[in-house]
Amino acid sequence: MKLITSIFFVLLFIGVQAQLKLIDPLHPGADFNNTTITVSGVPADNDLEFPLSVINTSTENYTIKCRRTEVDVLAGTTNSTCWVVCPPDVNAGDYPVMVIGQNGVEYDYSLAPGDTAIGFLAHYGPHNIDGCSLFKYEFFDAADPNTALGTVYGRFVHNVSTSCTAALTEMSKVNFSIYPNPASDQLNVEVDLKNVDVKIIDMLGKTVLTAVNVNNSTKINLMDLNNGIYFVSVLDKGTVLKTEKLIVKH
Repeated sequence: MKLITSIFFVLLFIGVQAQLKLIDPLHPGADFNNTTITVSGVPADNDLEFPLSVINTSTENYTIKCRRTEVDVLAGTTNSTCWVVCPPDVNAGDYPVMVIGQNGVEYDYSLAPGDTAIGFLAHYGPHNIDGCSLFKYEFFDAADPNTALGTVYGRFVHNVSTSCTAALTEMSKVNFSIYPNPASDQLNVEVDLKNVDVKIIDMLGKTVLTAVNVNNSTKINLMDLNNGIYFVSVLDKGTVLKTEKLIVKH
């Protein structure tokens, strides 16, 4: 049986004042924006989950979408994120970054000032694997996908005999840069690590380009990509270390 054992109120970054309040619908007193929620269980659990209600605390009308990122997720597990509607489960690694939706349609929720959305529920299936996984969930306005109005991390712990190593690896001090941005025909990637992989992922979570065994720097040809917004992730042994947004404009 799942159990939310602890909630760590850790400020993950300093930025503009949050425009959304993220609360537990059953215990609405605390704002979980910029925190990590830990859900504990055992490997045999069928499903670990946690809900959120999203409140528009601004004076603006928003059309909110949700983006899920696999920060440090175990292979062999599955996950799904309900936002308005619940899509099917996906396998870990199939969609490292995805805007929640299905069949190319991104789900959204219209929020006027003061309105509350109650359609968020993060699901995770351990599938008898011992360990833990970490996800990031960002809520943004459809008109500005580059700006997260609310962010929460979800840490699912199901370890019995092994240590649980999933951590905020994305926040580690990895020197990772991409340029130019916006980019047209070619992207330069620089990272202060060796033998890492670089993936370019579209807004639907599909990996469109991959560079493997990168040592410090590489160049990626973008000529076959359509204009739009992408995410560039650097991975070490399958773990996402850092992600940057990329605009392709030919």
